[in-house]
Amino acid sequence: MLKKHSEVHSHLLACLLTFCAGFIDAYTFIERGGTLVAGQTGNVVFLSVAIVHDHLGDIEVKLVTLLCFMTGIFLITLVRPKLTTSRRRLITLVPLIILCIWAGFQPKNSWNMLIVPPLGFCMGVVTTAFTEVRGRFYNNAFMTGNLKRMMMALGEYISGRDKTQLSEALFLSRLVLSFVIGAIISAKLTSIYRIETIWLVAILLIVILLAELFINRRLKN
Repeated sequence: MLKKHSEVHSHLLACLLTFCAGFIDAYTFIERGGTLVAGQTGNVVFLSVAIVHDHLGDIEVKLVTLLCFMTGIFLITLVRPKLTTSRRRLITLVPLIILCIWAGFQPKNSWNMLIVPPLGFCMGVVTTAFTEVRGRFYNNAFMTGNLKRMMMALGEYISGRDKTQLSEALFLSRLVLSFVIGAIISAKLTSIYRIETIWLVAILLIVILLAELFINRRLKN
């Protein structure tokens, strides 16, 4: 029973982090110059189109965001052997929380270079720190890999009736849905609250952080 509860809890954490990624992506795309902090494939496409058509307005922001995302992945990979416990991995959420709170106070005409690339860096850190749920690898920052693995697992279940593959497909489908819902809610809320919309991510991450610390302490005791 405890094992089942722990698994559900881990899946919920993965879905919430994926929800936040979709939310932030939609937010920065709408409010911060059409740049994505998680979907770097989209940034590469935007960069390529901008270069070809000489639309070089925010090209530097997209390029620096891509580099910051890569740097976040690189740096957290160096220290990842020290992130052996869930409590230590939770530390990686703190910079993202602080940055989301700060970004909500910055006016619309603020220089996006000071906001979007740091968010990209934090997203690279978080997506590298949280990559596995009970032996199941996933990505909470972008959905292409999750979609591919979801359909492969579904195909393997249909062809071989392997229930573990069905469970894998359902898990990945929840992640994809979480990302989509996050993006949709973000797009809706930004039309109302504009810049301050990102505070919802900060609040959700704070709740996640406190809940995880509480649960870890109970399990330890």
